[in-house]
Amino acid sequence: MQKLVIFIAILLGNVLLACGFYPYGEDVRISFLNPDYFSYQKYKSFYYSSLSFGDEYYNPESRIFDNQNEELWRKYCKNKVTIDDIANVLFNYTFSDINPNHSNIFLQYLYKTNDVEAVNYLKFAKNCEYFNTWQDDPWERNTQNVKVNRSALVKKASTLAYQSKKAEIKKRYAFLAIRMAFYNGDMNIVNQIYTQYFKVDRSDDIIDVWALYFKAIEEKNPALQNLYFAEVFAKCPEKRFVSWQYFSSKLSEKEVLHYAKNGMQRANVLVIYGLYNSGKNLENLKKIYTENKNSEGLGFLLSREVSKLEDWIYTPYYTLFYPSISSEEYALGRNMENEPAQQVLKRSESDRKYAAEMLEFVNSVDLSKVQNPDFWKFAKAELLSMIKDYKGSLEQISKLEKSLPQDSEIRTNLEQIKVLNLFANQQYGKAIIPEVTKDIILKNKNDKRFIFALGRELEYLGNTDDAALLYASLDEERLENDYMNYNYIYFKSLKDNKYTYEDYYWNYFNYLDAVYTSEQVLSFIKKVQSLDGKTDLFSQNFTMKKTAVNALYDLLGTKYLRQNKLKSALNTFQKLGEDYYDIQYSLWEKNGKYTYDHSTVIFDDNPFYQLKYTPDFVPEKEEFRVNKITIVQKLIEYIKRANNPNEKDRDYYYFLIGNCYYNMAQYGNVWMMKRYFLSSYSNFSIREDNEEFNSSNLAKFYYGRALENAKTDKFKALCLRMQGRCENNRLEFEREKTGQFPDDSLNTYYRRLKEEYPRQYNDMMSNCDSFISYFKVRRES
Repeated sequence: MQKLVIFIAILLGNVLLACGFYPYGEDVRISFLNPDYFSYQKYKSFYYSSLSFGDEYYNPESRIFDNQNEELWRKYCKNKVTIDDIANVLFNYTFSDINPNHSNIFLQYLYKTNDVEAVNYLKFAKNCEYFNTWQDDPWERNTQNVKVNRSALVKKASTLAYQSKKAEIKKRYAFLAIRMAFYNGDMNIVNQIYTQYFKVDRSDDIIDVWALYFKAIEEKNPALQNLYFAEVFAKCPEKRFVSWQYFSSKLSEKEVLHYAKNGMQRANVLVIYGLYNSGKNLENLKKIYTENKNSEGLGFLLSREVSKLEDWIYTPYYTLFYPSISSEEYALGRNMENEPAQQVLKRSESDRKYAAEMLEFVNSVDLSKVQNPDFWKFAKAELLSMIKDYKGSLEQISKLEKSLPQDSEIRTNLEQIKVLNLFANQQYGKAIIPEVTKDIILKNKNDKRFIFALGRELEYLGNTDDAALLYASLDEERLENDYMNYNYIYFKSLKDNKYTYEDYYWNYFNYLDAVYTSEQVLSFIKKVQSLDGKTDLFSQNFTMKKTAVNALYDLLGTKYLRQNKLKSALNTFQKLGEDYYDIQYSLWEKNGKYTYDHSTVIFDDNPFYQLKYTPDFVPEKEEFRVNKITIVQKLIEYIKRANNPNEKDRDYYYFLIGNCYYNMAQYGNVWMMKRYFLSSYSNFSIREDNEEFNSSNLAKFYYGRALENAKTDKFKALCLRMQGRCENNRLEFEREKTGQFPDDSLNTYYRRLKEEYPRQYNDMMSNCDSFISYFKVRRES
């Protein structure tokens, strides 16, 4: 159970890391292949995953059930009873339920055929159920009594096995004795009974395999033990997980294969070694194919290899995150989290070469000799897509579609790969959502990672409108189990670099906010509006609500403002009206009801007259309700007045303009004019005004214009002091980029203040209380 302990330790470690969340593992893994559709459900514990184990381990509802025992009983009854009736007796009936008056068909058959031996066995097995575990009391109060009673049952089972005349029943009694001896810790008895009634090189039915499982635990030779567990793994789905746990992967293949007597056994051993390989496993597949072309495990390992390639190629290609599990040779010595997105994208291209190698192997396989040939055909189609042979992949899909039954679940995966091919196989600048794909897209609309992948294909091909339309649909509907099923998406941008603090996205609006240009946002708005009134099902499913469209207009105006295109920003904001902004950003419109998030984006200070952490020193000559529209209106008005040579208060208006631009940056009181959220740690981003938002350059410029037009030394000193504050922001931003603390002497504005206005320097630098007196003397001689 050592591996289980390690798994729990990893799980707890992941929980502890949740406080500093960063997407990784299954949070980011892109996958399309669903092994459930290809008859591999009995390998569910070993589906490819960045987690240690699959669903079967940590989700009891999805545990694997195998009916080989029921089938064996059905055969014993000459196929005259049903599996359900047998299972009902085995799993639900008590000792007293086994009687001739019961209506169960299985029991009726045994009583009608006067099969006393089988009936007595069933009753004895029911009496043993209590003892088929390590202990009955978690406090271990009756352990010794249980062992005594269990020992007595072991002896009785051995006696009944010896006395039984029917070979099938004899073997069942012997197995009961072995299992109870194991739980009693009597491994010598396990070996003794096994040797008497079973042989390791003969597994005629599931009882033989169950017995071999306990024999394997008892085996002292590690290589033989691995061989036995490999046999159990291959033949008993219910015992696969524990057999894998017991199997020692540290032991060399050569040592174990030495004891294998035929190709089938060698293939079974190689399958488990393949499961332990999280890297490239092609050579292992080739060996298995050579030993046993009909190996069921071979097909499953191929599905894992395709899933690995999906992770290695599609995860970086679509999300720009590194794969959930990187091959050891690639990850060694690399700090992958800090590598730029372009480098991550290159990673996917290197693994396409491995996909080509896998495709070569698949093409070499004789499909008439492997199990589940339809899966091999599907694998070929997806591998062709992975190496960007979209035409070849579509041809392979077309062939498979003709041969598959209409109700085949394989069609779900096949259709997704088909749509991805049709999207990717388009020219840059001419990509669209092909008409033939729309029904499939609607069918898979709730598969968020698939829909995102389609959007990313369009974005890479220059169609940012339809890409955004698909991205936006991911936020509209969230199903109850989306989180448990990893049905959500985290992704990055090619524009991200190692300095970006918020370097990943989880909704379309934040992505458009950071990455799309104003032209792209405007084009997307027009695209969304073009869907209004359309009656086709596809358009109706992707029509956006009015609130979402309003948010896009606000984003467009915000982007114009970041570009300092004030008139364009004002015109866009005015499309929404002041009522929209009063509701969005004003506390009094909410009657005191607001969330924590909303409480941080309230316009409760006038950006022209007030500065954060600074006593009010500029008298408010005009009172107006503060929102995005009024601020931009006043900014345009004040710039016009300040730029007028005939305006006698040019210095005053330039100073107010400087205040407004300062407040629209990260240290200001209306930062929400240009951002939708603010970090207390870092605001380095890829937005178009990243430098301005962090450095206050425009504010510094307009404080400089105020200085040029100032009339008094004190007001000039105040202007320099404000320029110095802006310069400090710029120097701090440089420190953030370089990691080096700025030298205060680099602030040329503070140096000028000290050199040119030494009498005011100490007054101005010691605190901000003097600002009010310095502003008042703006016109005094």
